[in-house]
Amino acid sequence: MSAPVLESFADRLYGSMAPVAWLDASVDYALANYDGAIGEMFQAVEDLARDTPDGPGWSGVMDLARCPTAWLPWLAQFAGVTVPPGASDADARAWIDSTDGFKRGTPDAIRKSAQTNLTGSKTVLLQERLGGDPYALAVYTLTTETPNPTQTRADILAQKPAGIVLTYTTGAPNTYAAVTAGYATYTNVKAAFPDYAHLAAGVTGP
Repeated sequence: MSAPVLESFADRLYGSMAPVAWLDASVDYALANYDGAIGEMFQAVEDLARDTPDGPGWSGVMDLARCPTAWLPWLAQFAGVTVPPGASDADARAWIDSTDGFKRGTPDAIRKSAQTNLTGSKTVLLQERLGGDPYALAVYTLTTETPNPTQTRADILAQKPAGIVLTYTTGAPNTYAAVTAGYATYTNVKAAFPDYAHLAAGVTGP
């Protein structure tokens, strides 16, 4: 039986036991395999904590390009970012890299977070101070673009400031027939909808 290939922690451990390992080959490298099993419990820390040619110990988990996938949510906290659950490695890295932590909780950040799992044009309508209440927020998405409303609500909550009460709803997109039947002139339409996104969603108001 050939000697097992040991990772760095187990290899150093095995090397330190050389005085009692001189007959290890005759017993199918039982000691080496035992040290290899012990090393598996410490190798993850070994990989992160020791200095490498790429940088000093622990620098890997602070470098977006070198950070292991499992540590990305931990790294994200320093940018004020929460990686969406289930995000792929590439998506998580892009999320950390592109999201400005100083904008966390702002309308733009909430809107972007809401779009994470939407499809199509990813329409998101956001109304602050719902009903005049400074602590109320309304978010609306199109049913046809929202495959999982529960997930989208969770995405919004991941960015919503504490103390703000969220009202999240989905609905069908507007139709030309509905606009024609409901508004006599273009002036009426313009007065009812602040922009095309609201018109497309059939949502009036600010």
